[in-house]
Parts: sequence; C-alpha cells; structure tokens
Amino acid sequence: MIGWLSGVVAHRDARQGLVIVNVGGVGYEVRVSLQTLASVGEPDELCTLWIYTYAREDQLSLFGFASQAEKQLFLLLNGVPKVGPKHAMAVLGGFPLAELVDHLVQGRQDMLTKVPGIGKKTAEQILLSLGEKVAALAEELAGETSPAPKARPEAAPAAIDEEAKQVLVDLGWRLKEVETALAKVASSGNVSGSLDDLVRKTLAQLMER
Repeated sequence: MIGWLSGVVAHRDARQGLVIVNVGGVGYEVRVSLQTLASVGEPDELCTLWIYTYAREDQLSLFGFASQAEKQLFLLLNGVPKVGPKHAMAVLGGFPLAELVDHLVQGRQDMLTKVPGIGKKTAEQILLSLGEKVAALAEELAGETSPAPKARPEAAPAAIDEEAKQVLVDLGWRLKEVETALAKVASSGNVSGSLDDLVRKTLAQLMER
C-alpha cells in the first residue's frame, strides 16, 4: 500500500486533474482535486502527496492529496453510498478544504448540489452519512491558513481562457455558465495570469450562482 509519494513533478494536467510524479525513475500517475493541483509545482519541482490506492478488478488508480486532512475527508466522502472516488474528488475540488468542511458541518445541501454530478439525493446522503464525522476535521482546520499558491509562468490570456473553459466544461459545467463566470472573473482584474488561479476563481464564481 502506498501511503505517500515524494518526487519530482514530471507532468501536470489541469484538464484531467492529474499529475505524474517521478519517484526514483518511475512515473506515478496521480489523480488530484483542483485544490491540490494548485499546490503542486511545475515540472522538475519537488512534490509530496498523501496517497490513497483505489484497487478494483478492472482498475488501479492513485489519488493524491496536499494534506492528510484532505485525504481524510476524501475517505469519508468515498465511504458514502453511491458517491465513489470520482464524485468525492469533484466535491473536494469545488471548495477550499476549510470551506467545504464548514458546508458539511452546517448541512448546506444547496452548496453541495452546485458541484457537477452531485444531485439533491446524493447531497442529502452525504450530509446524513457524515454528520458529526466532519466535526473533528473542522476543529483541526480551525485557525489554519493555506499557503500562498506558487507563481506560475504567464501565458497568453486568450490561451489560458480557452484552457480554463475546457477544464471546467470537462468537469461538468455548462459552456454558457462557464463563459459568463469567466467574464466576471476577468472584469474583476484580480487574476494572476496562471491557469490554476483562473480555474479556481472561475469555479468559485460558478459556486456562487
């Protein structure tokens, strides 16, 4: 069982939500949430991820997390009937960890249903199944601050917009909703010029709808 991986980033793909980590000459393909992806460095930078190994007869996948707390919440979500790892990662990617935990503690079903693929019944099941299980996480995260995201090399704004659009559409958001949210984020002028930053801020805008 792999508990964590520490190596050099060989590749990162925001569209597919994955990174490939070179550990001793072996490239491990790891699925990550959008929140974790933002903390992963560029190729050739060091990277450490907490790992969950998902093994089935027809599938073997690695899921990576920036913190043990995120991994713990993933395990809780993955244990909810009919959620599974794919939807668990989608929920984790929708909000910063502390904010997501707060939504769960406060029972905000309307916020969970904003995540593509999470309907009313699934959101209800998540809240009913987790209940007090996330209270400990809420206490653990209280007072913690997230590290500032690493600066990324700037690319042409039009190219970044198109890639961000595709990432969010691939996650299940409707094209018109994404285009409207992107326009609002662009008009705010508060964008660093990196794909990760644009995706996260546009996602936050979509969640406010």
